[in-house]
This record gives sequence, structure tokens and C-alpha cells, in this order.
Amino acid sequence: MNSKDLGLRTRYFTDEQVKKIHANAVELLGDMGFMAEHRGALEMLRDSGADVDFDKQVVKVKPDLVEKCMNSTISSFTLGARNPENDVAVECNPQIPVTRNGGGVDKIIDIDTGEFRNMLLSDISELFRVLDALDCIDVVAPLYAHDAPEKIRDMIVLQTLFNNTSKHVNIRAFSKENLDVLVKMGQAVAGSAENFKKKPVFSLFDSPLSPLKFPALTVDVFLTAGEYNIPLYMANLPIAGATGPFTLAGMVQLMHAELLASVVLCQTAHPGAPMLLHPLAMTMDWQTLLGLSASIESTMMTAGCIQVANEIFNMPVDVHGPWSDTYVVDSQSAIERTFQTLFPALSGAASIAGFGDIQAGMAFSPVQLAIDEEIIGFTRKALAGIPADDDRLAGDAIKRVGFGGSFMTDETTIKYLRTDYYQPAIFNRLSREDWVKAGSKDINALAKERIKKLIAKHEPIPLEPDVQKELQALVDSLR
Repeated sequence: MNSKDLGLRTRYFTDEQVKKIHANAVELLGDMGFMAEHRGALEMLRDSGADVDFDKQVVKVKPDLVEKCMNSTISSFTLGARNPENDVAVECNPQIPVTRNGGGVDKIIDIDTGEFRNMLLSDISELFRVLDALDCIDVVAPLYAHDAPEKIRDMIVLQTLFNNTSKHVNIRAFSKENLDVLVKMGQAVAGSAENFKKKPVFSLFDSPLSPLKFPALTVDVFLTAGEYNIPLYMANLPIAGATGPFTLAGMVQLMHAELLASVVLCQTAHPGAPMLLHPLAMTMDWQTLLGLSASIESTMMTAGCIQVANEIFNMPVDVHGPWSDTYVVDSQSAIERTFQTLFPALSGAASIAGFGDIQAGMAFSPVQLAIDEEIIGFTRKALAGIPADDDRLAGDAIKRVGFGGSFMTDETTIKYLRTDYYQPAIFNRLSREDWVKAGSKDINALAKERIKKLIAKHEPIPLEPDVQKELQALVDSLR
């Protein structure tokens, strides 16, 4: 670990290695290229100077176009919310990252029974309200309900998000037809198409198929995001030894090349469009042949990708941090997600997602979400550093208290009592006697109580009735 820019930073690669990874990626895009199953994008890239094989749908990009696209990216922008107080600024290599729950999940660990089951509309409504209430979550990502028709599930989920949180929300489109309606829904909530383009109230998420294949819908999402100034999470998710190279460095190399190809696609179409790079890495368990999301190697590869991206691109980097490969909220999950939150944060991630996820992102646990609140709190406190101004160095306080005295009632203690220490919401800090009197509850029980209180008490800022009607009409238009 070396100190770099903003306090302690994790750097796995030397300056020369970072340059080589980027040079290799540029060479890959020029020699091998990438596949884009989208006629319009192929024509656009050809007109911009790329070599395009329309029969094979392969694009080979010259270095000057890569450089031009990289130079048109932006380093910071705002994730707008329908309540302006919840707007979130994202920037390249910040001191403290933005946080987002785990999205894309359609299974839940029932908070009452512990049952692993399909998620329902009633579940996601409650969970979006909880996420709205939690100060530790900045952006709310989608959870998908099985009792919503699959054809328009993304639209119903966005409608449910708008109804249950006033924070910035994220969504993934299920089809090009639905994507167009999602934009209209955002415009309705923003008040007009002009307001929406000025400050979009949702962001989009999509990714290529590793290695280096961009399906038509992914390209449509990329181009639509740029057209309407919608912040875009450009993701990729290779699995080491399966859809990506086996070696850790090879995975970082592939992910950097795929992100670079994404930048070329998006910035060629709409220079200056707001985008977040979103490298995701998984490994393979060679005994079970299952993909692992939370191995220490996955965490290292993610941190390595963040380092390379921060030192090459001038763009915010978002990662899926706290995954877990366990099926229950247990010590394994705690260990895995602590590493997967802290390492990306120390690497300079602009945004970290995944809070509440378990089972390799296949299930959402409300209990885990409450425990993750504490992981976020600890991480933010650690990243904030130790203020060392004259007042906090406390020389005068030491003199006032004198030899063998107590600082409990000193004015410095009183002044900083509520600001210098993180106060957890559910951690046990009772004496053993008081803990036993309170029911001897473990952290899972306390987490469950916290979530159930938030479900019962929190009410989000409601949408205007006319906006609710407009959203419903848009959803109904594609039933």
C-alpha cells in the first residue's frame, strides 16, 4: 500500500505496469477489436474512422479514436433525485465513495421465516422504503418482483422505486421498447423532457458479454443514455478461467479493454456523456465449477481495476463491492463483504454497490442490509482520516487535566463527543449483564429489529397524484 492523492491507497501495479495494461488494451481494440450486434453503431463507428466488418459485426478501433473518446469523458457529475436534497455528486477518485444497495436481485431471504423465496411487489415496496430511510445508502438500485409481468417488470420496478424513495434510482432495461418508456417515466417525474435531460432522476446500467461482445440491447442502452444525458453504469463481468483469462492480471487486462471499448461506443455517439466505469470480477471454484463473487482474488482484481481506471481514465469508477458466496447472514458473509467494501474504497472507487446482497448477488437479505449499514459506517469513518488540528491534538486539554486526571468532563471531550466517533445502530456495546437483561440478542436479531422498525415507521415523500397517474398510464401502455 502506498499513499496516493487522498490518503491511503491500495496500488497493486507499478506506474509502468499500468501503462502497459492500457497500451495492451489499445492494441487489442486495434488488432482484435470488439463485436457490436448493432447496425447503427457499426455505421457510426465506421464513419468515425474505425475499421468495421459488417458481416462479422466486428469493430477495430485506431488509437487516435480511442484517445479522442477518452479525452471527451467527464470526471464528475450529479446523480439527480426527485428530492433535490438527495442529489449525489460522483467524482473520479474521491476520498469517500457513494453507496448503493445490491440491484438486479429477484430472490429474498424472508425477514420473518428465513425462507429463500421469490421476491414480490410487497417486498420491494417495503425494501425501497427502508433504503429511502437509511442515511448510509445514497442511490437505490432495482429489486425485481416475480408477481410483476416479466414483459414490463423493469417498468413496474421503476414505478415502484419512484413511489417509495425520493433518492436517485438506478434501473436496467429489459427491451428497447421498454427503454423508451422508461425515459418517458423519468421525464414525467422530472416534470418535463427538458428538466429530465438537465438532471435525470434515474441512471441506467448495462454491460457487454465477456469477452468483448456487445449485444444490441446493451448498445441501445449506451446510446439512449447519452442521447438523454442519463448517467450510465458501464459494467462488465468476466469469470476467471471461463469468460475471462485465468490469471488475475489477465482479468484486469480484459476488463480494462472492455471498459475502453464501452467508452469508445458511448463517447463516439455522445461526447461528454456522464458515465461510470463498473468493473466486476468473479473467479471459478475448480472443485464445484461455480462462479465465486467474494473470493479474495475477486476483491484484489476489483481493486486492481479501480487503480488502473483511476490512473488512466478521468472518470468515476463504480464497483459491486460487498458480495458474499454464502447462503445465510453469517461470519463468512461478514468477512467477505468487509474486505470487498474496504479494498475498493482504499483503491479510490467513486461508488460501491451490493449492500444487502448475499449468495453471489442472487438473493437480498434485509438482515444483511442492516449489518452492512455498520460496515459502511466503519469504512466511511476510516476513510475520513484523523483530523490533527491544534484543537484536536489536545495539548491544552492535557495541561488542564494534569497528572493522573480524567478527561471525561473536559471541554474538549464535550465538544467532540458526537462528532469524532462513529455510533453504530445495532452493534452490541452493553455490559454482559445488561446484554442478558435485554434478551441476549445477537447481531442478526438486532438487525431484524432495525429493519422492521423502518418498515413500520418510515414514509417516503409521495409523488404528486397526477404524476402517479401518468406513470401508471405509461406502464399500462405496454401491457
